[in-house]
Amino acid sequence: MSEITIAVCVYNGEKYIKETLSRIIAQSFQSFDLLIVNDCSTDATLQIINDFFTENLREYRLINLEKNKGIANARQTALERAETRYLLFVDADDLPHSELLKKESRLISLNEDAIAVSCWSEYIDENGKRMQGGLFIGDKTKEDFISRASRDKLIFLPIQTLFDRVAALRVGGFRLDGFPKGVPRYQDFCEDLDLWTRMSDLYTEGKYMIVIPEILYSYRKGSTGLSSNTFFMNLKMKYIKTNLLLRRAGKTEVSFYNFHAALSGNELNTLQQAAVAADCLREGIISLKKKKIGHGILNILKSMWLRPEYVWQKIKSNSGLFK
Repeated sequence: MSEITIAVCVYNGEKYIKETLSRIIAQSFQSFDLLIVNDCSTDATLQIINDFFTENLREYRLINLEKNKGIANARQTALERAETRYLLFVDADDLPHSELLKKESRLISLNEDAIAVSCWSEYIDENGKRMQGGLFIGDKTKEDFISRASRDKLIFLPIQTLFDRVAALRVGGFRLDGFPKGVPRYQDFCEDLDLWTRMSDLYTEGKYMIVIPEILYSYRKGSTGLSSNTFFMNLKMKYIKTNLLLRRAGKTEVSFYNFHAALSGNELNTLQQAAVAADCLREGIISLKKKKIGHGILNILKSMWLRPEYVWQKIKSNSGLFK
């Protein structure tokens, strides 16, 4: 019986879902359950999934949600409905490499206290072409993780992380309650960061979360336009950090609704400035790739002026220069 579930949460993923499923069923390690959560797609996603498994005979489970409630709800559905000890998410437009599951499952099975194992990833564009950069984040050893967690740091791991479902459910899973209704769906921003950081509380029991320092996943990244969600992500990260400190102090966590209501004007301005710095850096890099050198340099310099530590953080985690 399999101990691992690969879960794909998809909403209107008709453009890439077939290619993603092809990569999943081509894993060199085949002992896994496959669970697909269709978040009420309105395009041809469902038909493509059905056609795919008509052509490629493989057992899978499909959960069709009756109402679109966002990625956090879809991931929580997978977390609760999976029947294995371990769970790994693959985004519906990404491409896992053939050795991903084999290497992550081997490492987590050999280490009783490991509750999550991830890896590095590369960026690809809309056409699947390799881009510069990637996600080179996470601690490589148990000792490094314990050190980071004990210093009340947020725990960033990419989505292709094989993790212990029991541990995830124990800390509450993906957080869905305490958010204002409507748009934006704050529960969908940094939903995985929130879970990883709460799981990191278990460091006091010797549990740890590490990465394999090898690129085993291709993360599809848009190459144009700015993220209109940067401010919301920064706001959510501050919320996650606030609750981290509350938990570690033995105090009760605060709901996002109450957290947001209590923020001062200065705190909101600081978060907005950080968002502008992030968007300027992104715009600068895009401009350089398009050979708009002057525009690119100006935006990067503006980002450095607004928040110099952010530029350094991005170079360390995304450039691959400090692997």
